[in-house]
Amino acid sequence: MIRKATIEDILSIVKLEESVFNVSLGETFLYDELMLNPFAHYFVYEIDSEVLGYIGFRATDETSEMMNFAVSPKAQGMKIGSNLLAYSLAYLKQIGVKKIMLEVRKSNTRAQHIYEKFGFIQSYIRKNYYETEDAYVYMKEVS
Repeated sequence: MIRKATIEDILSIVKLEESVFNVSLGETFLYDELMLNPFAHYFVYEIDSEVLGYIGFRATDETSEMMNFAVSPKAQGMKIGSNLLAYSLAYLKQIGVKKIMLEVRKSNTRAQHIYEKFGFIQSYIRKNYYETEDAYVYMKEVS
């Protein structure tokens, strides 16, 4: 089930991020996003009370930026990522977003494939965005 993330999900999201990325945005960052940032839109994918995926965006006016997107290693290949992304894109369109931007590691070809499948186009490169690795910036016009 996909639903809006709540503060009760913060610890699960941190653990999820650490299992996928070996690092997390952190409890404080996530708390601020969920409780204080009116432009933040975060969703979790939950099965049997376990958060197996999450995605977060900041949407200002007609533009949105993906903040993070992760699916538990044990749940990858189950279409959780595709379902989360499709749900989020429909939601962002509904609230008036016209353009979405995201960064992805140059080495993360799996994520690049999913973004391209959903119509994102590689726009440019941010050098050393991830400290020692470049990021591809992807854009999507929402119609």
